[in-house]
Amino acid sequence: MKILLSNDDGYYADGIQALIKELSIKHEIFVAAPLENNSAGSSALSTRKDINVDNVKKNHYVIDGTPADCVHIALTCLIKEKIDIVVSGINMGANLGDDVIYSGTVAAALEGRHLEFSPIAISLITKDISYLKNAAQSSSYLFEKIIENKIINKKTLLNINIPDSNNLIKDFKYTRLGKRGTPVPAKKIKEKNLYNIGAAGDPKDDGEGTDFFATNNNIISITPITYDLTNSKILEELNNS
Repeated sequence: MKILLSNDDGYYADGIQALIKELSIKHEIFVAAPLENNSAGSSALSTRKDINVDNVKKNHYVIDGTPADCVHIALTCLIKEKIDIVVSGINMGANLGDDVIYSGTVAAALEGRHLEFSPIAISLITKDISYLKNAAQSSSYLFEKIIENKIINKKTLLNINIPDSNNLIKDFKYTRLGKRGTPVPAKKIKEKNLYNIGAAGDPKDDGEGTDFFATNNNIISITPITYDLTNSKILEELNNS
């Protein structure tokens, strides 16, 4: 299978390099990843600037743009071969619940929504790189399970979160997105006209069945996410009112 790998931490980040090593054992790997860290960049496209692309080695592109830029340019321009699937990660840090709204990791995967197989976003709960080897092996194991599953291998985005563990985790559950509470307020820096964005809110909806609950119990969460943002229930009520 031909896999396009991307991320938001940047091409030289440990997470994507671990995933490249693991998935290349069985598959043909292409890489298009940002030059610099673009965490929380969501699905931004750089429509107001020219974007530099550096072909660092065969089928590996370092792109001075956003995660969405990277996958968009790779699929529409750089790569002439037919790519089967986009995999984004391994992100250092969770993408649980509301995090997916802001996540550059999820955004990179989303750009692969038109391909044959469902795109996959992978995050490791911790930012400790000592857990990456196991996380990459878990990712490879899950990848094979996903592409064999006729229900989930098409027409959805799969958001995966892997708990930090000194052991290889193979236990996983299909979950829904939990919800976070109100984020920490932005903060002004002294008397300057400078502000810092506050941290994400603590989990508020994290009961059984959520991605929070699974990862808190040392189980990998896999959440299928739809591309259609339409509130179908309200739309139907409005049209029938």
